[in-house]
Parts: sequence; C-alpha cells; structure tokens
Amino acid sequence: MIKKLTERFLMWLLHPDWADDITGDMDELYGRNLSKSKLRAELKYFGQALLLLRPSLVRRFKIFPNNNTDMFSNYFKIGTRNLLRHKLSTVINVSGLALGLAVFLLISEYVRFESTYDQHLATADNLYRVTSTALINGVSESKDAMASYATGRELQEALPEITNYTATLKFDQGMVIRIDDRLLQENSVISGDSNFFELFPYAILAGNPRTFLSEPNQVVLTKSKAEDYFGSIENTLGKTLKITLTTEREFVVTGVVQDIPKNTHYKFDMILSDPSLTERSDYDNWNYDNYYVYVLLDPGAVVDNLQAKLDEVRFKIFEEQRARWELGLVTDIHLESDFTFEPEATGNETAIGFLKYISFFILFIAWVNYINLSTARAIVRAKEVGLRKVVGAFRSQLISQFLVEALIINFIAAILAFALVGGISPIFNNLAGKPIMKELWDMHLLLKNGLIFFLIGTFLSGFYPAVVLSRYNPSEVLKGKFRNSQKGILLRKGLVIVQFTASILLITGTLIIQKQLNYMMSKDIGINTDQVISFQPPEVFSEETAYKSDLFKEELLKHNAVERIGKTSNVPGGDAADINSTTSRLTLDGFPEPFKGTTYLLIVDDGFIPTVDMEILAGRNFNNNQASDSMTLLVNESFLSNYGGLTVEDAIDKQIRFGTDEEKYRIIGVVKDFNRTSLKSAVEPTILLPSRWPDFFVLKLSVDQIDDGLLHLEKTWDEFYPTMPLDYSFLDARFASLYNEDRRFGNIFLVFSVLAIFIALLGLFGLASYLSSQRTKEVGIRKVLGASTFEVISLFVREFLILVVIAAMISVPLVFLSMESWLENYSFRIDFPWLMAAIGVLVIGIFAIATVIFQINKVARSQPADSLQYE
Repeated sequence: MIKKLTERFLMWLLHPDWADDITGDMDELYGRNLSKSKLRAELKYFGQALLLLRPSLVRRFKIFPNNNTDMFSNYFKIGTRNLLRHKLSTVINVSGLALGLAVFLLISEYVRFESTYDQHLATADNLYRVTSTALINGVSESKDAMASYATGRELQEALPEITNYTATLKFDQGMVIRIDDRLLQENSVISGDSNFFELFPYAILAGNPRTFLSEPNQVVLTKSKAEDYFGSIENTLGKTLKITLTTEREFVVTGVVQDIPKNTHYKFDMILSDPSLTERSDYDNWNYDNYYVYVLLDPGAVVDNLQAKLDEVRFKIFEEQRARWELGLVTDIHLESDFTFEPEATGNETAIGFLKYISFFILFIAWVNYINLSTARAIVRAKEVGLRKVVGAFRSQLISQFLVEALIINFIAAILAFALVGGISPIFNNLAGKPIMKELWDMHLLLKNGLIFFLIGTFLSGFYPAVVLSRYNPSEVLKGKFRNSQKGILLRKGLVIVQFTASILLITGTLIIQKQLNYMMSKDIGINTDQVISFQPPEVFSEETAYKSDLFKEELLKHNAVERIGKTSNVPGGDAADINSTTSRLTLDGFPEPFKGTTYLLIVDDGFIPTVDMEILAGRNFNNNQASDSMTLLVNESFLSNYGGLTVEDAIDKQIRFGTDEEKYRIIGVVKDFNRTSLKSAVEPTILLPSRWPDFFVLKLSVDQIDDGLLHLEKTWDEFYPTMPLDYSFLDARFASLYNEDRRFGNIFLVFSVLAIFIALLGLFGLASYLSSQRTKEVGIRKVLGASTFEVISLFVREFLILVVIAAMISVPLVFLSMESWLENYSFRIDFPWLMAAIGVLVIGIFAIATVIFQINKVARSQPADSLQYE
C-alpha cells in the first residue's frame, strides 16, 4: 500500500520526461530490499521518494496562486544560501529542532510502552481481575490484588455476564529445576489451569492449549526457556523436567508458547498445571486468598452494573460485609493499581504524565527558539523583503518563501532526529531498564509521529515568522526607517519567559525527585540490613530434614565471620506481595470489638530479631528452647494503633484469638515499626509468630570478613546440600532494587531535563547574539555619552533578569502543585522543599546572565567609532 501510493504521487509530481526512468530504477531497488522485509522495503521506497523532492525534477505547474515551480526552485536556492550564510543561526535552529524532536520521540515511545500494558491481548477489552477490599464500618481499608480459588468458580455460576474464569498462583520463591545433570534456579514460575490460555491468548507454538495444563505434573514453557533447556521447540514436547515442590517430581513438557511481552503485568517463563499443586492449595477455603483470579466478561456486559451483584453473591457466602469483591480491567493494572500483593511493581501514572509534559515542553522550546531567532533577524531580512515587493512579489509568494526555508530546516532536523533516535536506542533502553526501542524501521508509530510532528513543526515554527516578515512596508524599509515592532519584541520576551518557566519546572522537579529518592534510600527502616544476606535451604517438611537444617545453622556459626543467624518466612526487601496475611477477625483482651482488617504475619525463629537488629520496645524475644513460647507472639506498633489507648507496656501478656479459634496467643513483646518493603507503602499491622523452621535464613557477616564468610557459607552449603544450587542476596541490595523504577524515572527525568535546558539556553545564546548585533549603534551612543562597559552590560542583564523573575512567579506555583501530586504516591515522603524551587530559579538566572554577558561583552567593549562612523 505504501509503495503503491508513493508511486502514484511520484508519477503526478515528477516531470513526464524522466518519471518512468526514475520509478523504474526505484522498482529495482525495491525488489532487492523485498527479500528482507516487505514493510522495510516499502518504507525505504518512501524515503527515497522524499529525496527526489527537488525542483529540478518536478513538473512545471502552479501549486499556489502567484507561485509556480520556478518560484519554488528559487525559494529553495535562496533558502539554502541563507542557511549557509548565517551558519550560527542555522546550527542553533537545526540542532535545537533535531534534539527537541528526538527527545519527544523517545519519551513518546516510553510513554506508549508504559501506557499499553496488556493491550496486546485479544481479550483485553473484556478481561478483568477480581480483587478484595477489606471494609471497616463500610469504609475501604486494605485493598488486595488476590482472592481465593473458589471466587472465580462461584462468580461464573452466579453471574451470566461472566463467560469464563481462571485462577493462578505466582511462586515468589525460586524453584530448583533439574535437567539431566544441570541444576537451574527459575524465578518466574506460575500455575495455570486449562482455562488460562483462553483468557490470556498468547501465541501457541507447540501443544494443545485445551489440554496441556489439565493433568498433574504438566508444564508449559516459553519459547526462550524451551530453546535454553532443549535447544529447539521441536525437541521440547514430551521432555521431562525435575522440579522441587514439596519433593522433587518429574514434570512433562506439554506445550510451548511465545515469549511473554515485557509490557504485561503478569509475566512468566514457566507454567505448572494447577492439578499438580493439590497439596499446596485449598480450593474450597474462602480465606485462602493467594490466587490471582481473572474473569472474562461478555462483550455486552456493563461493568458498573455488576458491583451490586458481586456484593450480593459475597453476602450469601459470608453473611456479612467484611470485604467486597471488585473488578478491575487488566489494562489499568500497571499504572492505576494501588493494591497490595501485585505480581510485580506497578508503574506511576503521575510520573508518566510528567514525562509526557516534558516531551511537549522540549519540542515547544525548540520551536520557540526558531520563532525567536527568525523574528529577531527581522531587520536583516527586511531589506530583502522590501526589494522583492518593489519588483512585484506578492505577499503569498513571500510567505511561501519563508515557509520553504522553515521546511528545509525542519526536514534536516527531522533526518538528524531519526538518526539520533536510532543511534541512542540501546542507551535509552538501558536507561529505562526495558526493551522499549527496537530497530528504527520496525517502529511504525515512531516514524508516523516523527512525520506528523515534522509537518506540524514546519507550519508552527515557520508560519508566524513568515507572516511577520512578509508584511513589511517596502518604502519604510528602503528608506531605513524600519524598526522591530513593539508587538514583536513583546512576543519574543513572552516566548523567552515560557522557556525559562519550563526550565525552572524541570530543574526543580529533577532536584525534588532526587531528594525523595535519597530520602528513601537513607531513611531508618527499623532494621539493619548491612552485611546481612538471605538464602533458602531445601524446604523443611520432616523432623529429619529439620534436624539437618539445625546442624547446618550450627556449622555456619562456628566461623568468626558469621556474627548471627536467624530464620524467617519472608525476607525483608521483597515486594508488597512477599508476606503472609490473614483477614480473620482478631479479638484482643479488653477490647470487645474485634479488628476486622488485614493483619500481616511474619513467621520467625528466635535468631531473626537480633540478626536484623530489630528493636524490641517492650517485653522480650522468642526462645526456641522454651516450649510455652509456641503459643506466643510479638506485634509491631502499627498493630497496637488499631486499639486506641493501648501502650506498648500495657500490651504485654494480653491474649489474642484468631477468628473463632478457641486457642489464644499471648503477646510477649512489642517491636518498633519496620519497613519490610518500599517506602511507598505504609507500615502494616504485623504479628510475628514463632517457629524453628521457617523458609529462609538471614545471616549477619562481620564487616571485615565478608569474603571469608561467603566462602565459609558456600563450603558448608556444598557439604550439606551438594545437589542444590546456592542462591543468596544481600538485604541492602534487595531494598535498593525496590527503587529501581523510581531511580530509572529520576534518571530519565534528569537526562531529558538537561536536554531541555540545553535547548533553551541554545536559543537564548542565539537570541542574545542577534539582539546585541541589532543594538550595536545604541551601545555606541551610550558609550559616547559616558556609559561604562559594566553599565552597558548591566542594562542588557537587567532586561533578562526581569524575564527570569516573571518566569519564577509562574513556575514556582506550578512546580508546587505538580510535585505535591507526585509525592502523594509515597507513604514516607519529604515535605515540599522550597529551597529546591529557589535553586531552580537561581540556576536559570545564572545561566541566563552568563549567556547574555558572553554575547553582549564583545559589543560593549568595542569602540563607539566602529559602530557610528557611517551615521
């Protein structure tokens, strides 16, 4: 289609004498490129056609009244000569426009990637996730992305609008995979039932999707994993993997699917059939909220009308409204979710909005530069305009001439922008931490946006200067009476204010983002993660393996490099979903009303608290050697905050009952609040329960013997678990990784803010250069009347300082409103730093003054006679 339309356009545009020869040659080149890719061949054909838009090849016909191809040929010649004559102006305009368009295209791709999560699914418009929101007195309290397995089944039976459902588990702990003699650790494993690929219709490369997850001990792999494990997809079906769940079991590969796109909220490399997990799952327990439940709605269903029906179904099951089910469209999850237990860190809609504004700011600043420089050169071009009018040029012809010049500049800038985008794509992908950019010719939307904004930029940046320059009165110009109009001067000042305002916004925003990141990285989180590592031994399910685990712990403690060691069910520094929880009502002695919200559970041994230096505010730690401690627990401050007036001292020895259980647990200690995950999340009400054999070890190494301690750990591991790979991580690194997305956003914001400021200062440099040249005679007169060089420079600086002050008055309120909105995403945040706003204004002021002084200084120091000798 692209080739066909381009060919018709060329046959209409080119001169008949050589149109057939040119299109014939292009057809040969198209045929050579066709073997690689039809789309790429057509795009190259289109690109070659653009290069043929030369006056010498175009047929002679009138395009606009008073313009013909000879005139346009002249416009191209004159425009090219002007660009070559005024090299500084050309370099500033082209580089500014190229940078502006390149940055706009890069940010647009990043925004598109973040905004299109899960939209590749054919079912995306009708695919919803069932979530749970706890209610206290009818008010939403905690919001959970998970639900029980039975939820989907019950809703499909009760609501005809639901046509299908699936329930899936995500394994947060890595799984050990054995293939022949190879041991591998896989960290992206989920479960799926026979409905999974009906709701998530990824491309099936091998196997039958209706049956390949229907039986126990079946596994489906992605294309990359199949090739990694077995060399090719063809060799994969029927092969076996040994996977350790409760024990090591053989799983048969029954299917292979295409690799999961990176912009999806629920990623996996391997799917285990749900019937394989009967010993780990409770399909009929309504309190077992560990599944992600998805439902497919009938296309005609109205989601807003379903909430009342969801409440009705739940009320029939629980007979009380302690929580409610809600439906959320999967395409909204990545940017809009504020639920706990998300399968991965979500994006930030506010941050994406900021980047979108930055992209338009940068492009607008580049266009403003062109307008400013073009109108500032009015006096230089005025005589040319006057002469053209005297010899009979119409105004429409003059407008066409200046638009052609804008077209040339914008076309060169667009080519450079595309080259820049293609060249820095790998760097940008690394900066964003995601494979956003592909080969330039494969990015159809980017090419389309580039073409659209090239045309828009040509018109917007060229039309106003063209109108202004074409309306000069030839008699005044040729008599030397022409001066820049007051309106034009005010417009340029207004545009400079816009540039300064945008630059202050970007500088201040960057400083605030970095300050918030530093605050999160340095804040006391209630535990000490320095030199603490975590790892998971083979799971403990018998007295024999538990005894072996204790021996392993004792052996580790024999080395001086190991200071302390403990065990926990969930390692600090994980994501929001990496913890156990309960929605059972908790009844505390002395408080008749039970707590109805979500309570989070951490199962630890007596070594965990001292290993991470958790502070006990009242009471004591567990004692594994004391049998009576099996019915005790510790709570954090946030737990006590649910019981008004209860102090940490008063909480000791009070008893807690879970739900309707008769057994009671005694509080023996209260710990200081600690952050187990990102500071975006508030500290949850948490209970610490005792156990000798939780899943993970945490080990504190001596600060000066870290390497020796790691060698000792590896050696001891090989002695106790020779067939299992050791996978450990430092807790401080785990916490740092929680802020990868924020750090990447901050880096992207920083880089593009610097580019925006550079473009603005580039335009200011050019504008100051032209203004100084136009006011040379004024400077000469002032110096003749006794003004010093300092006074002359101060005059110019004062004019620009006024513009900076006005920009500050506009930008500071805007940055306060925008950054306050961004900071509200964090439970732990800095107060708005007014000092950062002042620094932003100061930086722009200094750069503006330095740029103006640099340009004005040469004129101010020149001899008055040089500028006044011809007056």
